[in-house]
Amino acid sequence: MDHPHMNQRSRLYPTMPMWAKALVPILLLLSLILNVIALLPGVPFMEIVGEVLPGPYSILRVIQLLWEHQLYPLVILVIGFSVLFPPIKLTLATVSMMCHMTPRGRERLLGAIGHLGRWSLLDVFVSLLILLVLGKQGLTGVTVKYGLYCFTGAIILSMVAGTVLHEIVRKQNPKPTLVLGHIRPAIIYAGWQGVVSTVLCIGSVIVIGRAFFYPLFHVNQFGLVSNTWSLKAGIDYLFDGHLSLFAVVMVLFLIIAPLLTILLLLISLYVPLPNTYRRRTYLWTRYVSEWCMLDVFALAMMLYLSEQNNFVQLTLLNGLWYLFGAVVVFMVSLLWAEYVSRRATLRRIATLNDPVTFVGGAAKKTDEDP
Repeated sequence: MDHPHMNQRSRLYPTMPMWAKALVPILLLLSLILNVIALLPGVPFMEIVGEVLPGPYSILRVIQLLWEHQLYPLVILVIGFSVLFPPIKLTLATVSMMCHMTPRGRERLLGAIGHLGRWSLLDVFVSLLILLVLGKQGLTGVTVKYGLYCFTGAIILSMVAGTVLHEIVRKQNPKPTLVLGHIRPAIIYAGWQGVVSTVLCIGSVIVIGRAFFYPLFHVNQFGLVSNTWSLKAGIDYLFDGHLSLFAVVMVLFLIIAPLLTILLLLISLYVPLPNTYRRRTYLWTRYVSEWCMLDVFALAMMLYLSEQNNFVQLTLLNGLWYLFGAVVVFMVSLLWAEYVSRRATLRRIATLNDPVTFVGGAAKKTDEDP
């Protein structure tokens, strides 16, 4: 049951903690400044030297190449997520903080921003792929420029600000929570659906592991060293090349965040948690899943392959198919686990042996144990 004030409009900023009143505007302002710098004409993400597309590389250059080769859907994709959406996201985050909105509307807006915000890193991953492909070449190379640092920082800062705002809204408007008399693992009530969820989670770990260790591709072009790359090899190369920021981005967003999400799913399924803590686990699963970018990296790979005639020809290896499989299995795991969680809660409520009390709302109901 919703709170009576859930449909009342109010401003969020005056009710925010003092630390958040200072932190969130600073994060949004820094993100805006870095984003503007990164998108200025003439600001390169990287500089390519040699015979393979020499010169500066930027978002605008990618858009130009895609347009010249009539890849219009990809043009729309890059413009939408890498050029238009970052400032729109900052504007919507500011609106959610400063304007009068209902708590329900504000939470939905921030939730949408959280799920879409990670796609702005699409061009960063394309840049990293080009960096890996042209790495370890004698006469051809690539140098990272400040534009890539600015753009990466802008997206990460805006995502942090959005997560902070979303959590503040959630704490200020807690939803009614069912307090059940017996604390039992959700798997007891999930039945075969819980078993399927477990299998999917374990399958996600296996496929993500294979996508991490197995080779994704190797360079296959005359005059270039035929290097073979996996996610692990790429991350090691970035660390060795003093590009630790981008190595950490790949580790956190492609490996740690997905595995942590799966761990939280299994905890919510198998650990006997009170409903309050189970809901918190569910919320943190959602927050962490917003930072999972296997699908963004896979789309970046597809974007590179669509224009590889302008860069370097690649031979695809098994790791790439494991990467695409990891995206599918991971997303199915998330959706199925959410469905199973709802079904298990309903079955638990229907169990006569559990007294039920609604807290955090106006309505309360308690049944005694038989």
